[in-house]
Amino acid sequence: MVADIISSFFGHAPDIHDIIIAVVSFAFAFILLPQLRDVRKGKISLNLYTSSLTTIGLIVLTINFFAMGFWISFAADFFNSVVWGLLFVFSVRNKKSPKMLKQKK
Repeated sequence: MVADIISSFFGHAPDIHDIIIAVVSFAFAFILLPQLRDVRKGKISLNLYTSSLTTIGLIVLTINFFAMGFWISFAADFFNSVVWGLLFVFSVRNKKSPKMLKQKK
């Protein structure tokens, strides 16, 4: 049933590797949502090297999955790279805010 829905959506049956990569990528992205909430509210800030390099790496993987035709993995890694990109942007904002500067002292 699920395979039929996926086949009708993509026009072909997806590769099992595409599904496995996508499930893990979606899981990683959803696990980060509470972290994203805290960073957005200004409670915490992530290391900028970690968040920026992870975002860049995920964008590279997203482009690679697009080129390979792994459409489900492409969507999952695109979502994951958006989450990490938002973590980076909000962390930059938080590091510049007076509230975070006071916490460092």
